[in-house]
Amino acid sequence: MPAVFILLRSLVIRLLGSRLTGSVVQFLRRSLSTGAAHLGTALRYIWDRIRSRESKEAVLGCVLCILNMHKKVEN
Repeated sequence: MPAVFILLRSLVIRLLGSRLTGSVVQFLRRSLSTGAAHLGTALRYIWDRIRSRESKEAVLGCVLCILNMHKKVEN
């Protein structure tokens, strides 16, 4: 009888854990999508306000640098 109880308990824990994990993943996906949309809007606004080509190239270089920061440095 205790083996059945332990098996059922582990099954319930797995079920609840998978549902909680799914909810967390959906929340993170929505949050990142919203953040990316806001960032894109801000970058479009900044891009439209900049007049000189050199300044636009500098902003683009900064954005590319930030996007590449997550990559590992190869030795």
